Amino acid sequence: MSSTAETLATESLGLPMLKDSQVQLHTMIREISRKRFSDISGRRDLEIIDHEHPDDLVYGSHLTVIQIAAKDLRITFKSHFCINHVKTLTQRRNSPDRTQEQILKSTYDLFKEYSNLVAGGISQQLNSCGIVAGISLPIATSGFDELISSDEIRKSRLYDYWKIQAEGFHYSCSVSAEIFETDLLDLFVYGESGAQDDGGEIEIL
Repeated sequence: MSSTAETLATESLGLPMLKDSQVQLHTMIREISRKRFSDISGRRDLEIIDHEHPDDLVYGSHLTVIQIAAKDLRITFKSHFCINHVKTLTQRRNSPDRTQEQILKSTYDLFKEYSNLVAGGISQQLNSCGIVAGISLPIATSGFDELISSDEIRKSRLYDYWKIQAEGFHYSCSVSAEIFETDLLDLFVYGESGAQDDGGEIEIL
């Protein structure tokens, strides 16, 4: 999707977009979402693209959600997926056929761990500029819960929607950010070197 088309789609929703006011935060979250999935899956061919339908509301039949919270900042990160689009990620060679329940459980486990890694990476980057942030536990649920949460779209939040894809699979990500102190991130600059290291202690809210 072209940037112009994405802009028109999001403007039709009246959504304030993260990239328009917090470029460094926008870049950091997207890059960490790619790097952490590369780490957990071993795939190095991942591509980030703008979501072609940011107004879909439902981006997959399942999702995981996690929050990163600081005193004047709250970020909600979600991964959206359909089992048929990602089941190869948990399939082992020469393994017996799995039931749908087994596939769903292993996929939920994968994306909950992914959520932890992404949230941990975001927390570390914020900590590096003096913003002490903790993370919640990840939750896995039906993607159709988005139909309920869509009623909570607020102009005070900043949004972003993108897809991560490679040969054989793809899934979507979304983020909403609430920044209660407008100058909180004025000095924040994303440093990719910090995103490579998972070291350090992460506070679980």
